[in-house]
This record gives sequence, structure tokens and C-alpha cells, in this order.
Amino acid sequence: MLIFYATPVSSYSAKLRIALAAKGITCEEREPPGGYRSQDWRVIQPTGTIPAIDDAGFLLAESEAIIEYLEDRHLEPPLLPGSAQDRARSRFLARFHDLQFEPSVRALFPLVNPTRRDAARLTEVATALNERIALLDRIAAPAPWMAGREFSTADCGFAVSLPLARLLLEAMGRVLALPAAIERWLAVAQAHPAVIAGLAPWRPATEHWISAQLAPA
Repeated sequence: MLIFYATPVSSYSAKLRIALAAKGITCEEREPPGGYRSQDWRVIQPTGTIPAIDDAGFLLAESEAIIEYLEDRHLEPPLLPGSAQDRARSRFLARFHDLQFEPSVRALFPLVNPTRRDAARLTEVATALNERIALLDRIAAPAPWMAGREFSTADCGFAVSLPLARLLLEAMGRVLALPAAIERWLAVAQAHPAVIAGLAPWRPATEHWISAQLAPA
């Protein structure tokens, strides 16, 4: 059986969990031995990162590489559209998420704790995030999914990062305003069975982390 190394609070673990659920792949989910980035974990996975998989001795890290591998290994149901252009578009949006969009959300993490929050920095980070959201609105035309009529790799990351951005900003007294098309996509995504399954451990773990950051010292 496929071993899926992950932690509940990890956004990229949630992204891969969504893909695994969408493809109907049975796996055993484990936390990394010794914890994330520990030396014990680096013995197994030299980069020390999660998620990672062990497929009968084949070790692989990085969520998008794993999703592409699983797509090659398990052809049905597909997570890439049929035509070359649609497949390229799905890959493009998935990479835009990982390389440009998710880092703009991740930049909010150090600001959640009120004792370390700088108002000017929060405004700067929120402005950069809004710029990424506006760019997403320009390059994606959900119909109803990010890359067209079918749920694909393009949807997995945004199904985590957009709710995460909303949770983090709300914790800091700010509202995440999304363009109408992206808000509609998010509503559809949150009702998808794979997204529901993928976020089931992630959401309470994330809300617990936020609560801990907001709690008085």
C-alpha cells in the first residue's frame, strides 16, 4: 500500500490529500518519523520536507511531482484534461499556485501572533496577496473548474490556499474579498467530495494553530 507522509496542518499535505481522494487511491497516512524536518525524517527523505510518498520503496517528495507521478501510475480517473492545450493550462495554473500564489499566503503566517504583528507589514503582505488574486482572476476562467469542465491538478492547491488566506486574514481582523468568478469556484470546490476529504484533518489543525497564536502568552 502507498505510504503518504503528511501532517494535518500542512497545506501541501492537504493539497496532495485532495488529489489522492480525487483519484481514489488508497494509502496509509503517516506523520514523518521524528517530526517535520527532523534528522530522523531526513534519513528517509533527505530534503526533510512534506508531503512525501513511499510507493513500494520508491520515495518521492514535492506535492506537484507526486501528483504527476500518481497521474502516470493511475490513469483513471484522470486529474489532467484530455487535450494537450488543456493539460498544459492545468499544469500552468498548478505551478502558478505553488510558485507565486501560495507564497503570498504563507507570508501571512508570521503576522498572526499579535505580539509579532506589524501593521505596515500586514498591509504590505495583504496588498501583495490581493495582487496575486487579481492575477488569478485574469488567468483563470473557472468553467466551473480552474482549467475547464473537469476537476484537475489546477484545483488542488487553490482549494487549500484560498480558505487558508481567508482564515488567516479573518484572524487578524481583515476580510478576504474575492472576485465573483473565484468566489463561485471556491463554493463549488468546497462541496467537492475530494476537497471535503482532503481538508477534513487540515481545517481543525489549522484553526487550532491560529487559536494558539492568538492566545495570550
